[in-house]
Amino acid sequence: MSEIDDILKRVANNEATEEEMKKAEDYMQAFDRELSLKIDAWEKAEDKSHDKRAHRVWLHSAVAAAACLILLFSVALWMDHSSDTTATATLQKDSFDNPEEAAAEAEQALMKFSLVINKATCYNTK
Repeated sequence: MSEIDDILKRVANNEATEEEMKKAEDYMQAFDRELSLKIDAWEKAEDKSHDKRAHRVWLHSAVAAAACLILLFSVALWMDHSSDTTATATLQKDSFDNPEEAAAEAEQALMKFSLVINKATCYNTK
């Protein structure tokens, strides 16, 4: 290594022979190739780590979104289940065995509908 250092010093001072100039040029070309290979390897390693990081961020986002959806559906199911089961059973009933009971239920539903319509029309006329 000290020989090439001496040659490079002589080249820098314009004191090198033709043979020393050739050695210095060969050394610099080899150094340039080696440096280019190392830079390429560093860039590839950096690209791989960036790809892993991007994949990891995407994976974390997907897991967070899935957890939010599961939580949302769980709360919705719990709210639906915890509501008054007798009132929902009556509302979900399709038909009645007793005609008087059916008429009373229909009258109650029509009354609720009428109240809502009356409130809406009164609000719109103001």
